[in-house]
Amino acid sequence: MHTNDSRAQPLDFSSFLIDTQEDYLVAMFSIDIEEFEKIQEALHDGKKISMICTIRLQRHRTLFWNKNIQEKTIEIGMEKDLLSEEYMIKFPDKTYTLKNMQEDSFDTIFKNINIKLAPLKELIPERKYRLHIGIRVINRDVPQWIKSTLFFLSWDVVPQVLYEKEFSF
Repeated sequence: MHTNDSRAQPLDFSSFLIDTQEDYLVAMFSIDIEEFEKIQEALHDGKKISMICTIRLQRHRTLFWNKNIQEKTIEIGMEKDLLSEEYMIKFPDKTYTLKNMQEDSFDTIFKNINIKLAPLKELIPERKYRLHIGIRVINRDVPQWIKSTLFFLSWDVVPQVLYEKEFSF
C-alpha cells in the first residue's frame, strides 16, 4: 500500500483486502479517521459534510497507458439533525443514526466497508492490476461560486489521502 506522504495521515486504511464475491472483484477495508475532532466540530456546528471515496481499478500495461477497468465515486453524507440532535451518516445503501458523536461509535460505522470493483469476466487471469483509492472529507455547504472565486483555498474538512495497491489476479 502506498500513501503520498510520510507524515501521519488524517485518514488511514486498515484490514485492506481484495477478494472475490458473487462473481465480482471486491475491495474490503476499514477507514480509520485520525482527525475525528475536525469532523465532530464541523457536524456540531451544523455543517453538512461528505466523505468522498474515488476508486479506480486499472489493468497494468507495459508499453501503453494503464487501461481503466472500473471507476466510481462513492459519497458518504454526514450531518446533524438540528431538531432531534442526532447525527446521520448516509452511505449509498444504508443510513446510520447516532445519538451522540463519540469516536468509538463513529469509527465502528467505517469498519468493514465492501465495494464491488468489477465483474470477474472483465478481468484477465495472471495480469497485474492497480487499485487507486482517494478519500477526503469536504464541506458541502460552500457555494460553487465561492469555491470558484477563492480557488486557492482548501474547503476540505480533512485533506485528501491517496492509496494505491498493485496485485495480480
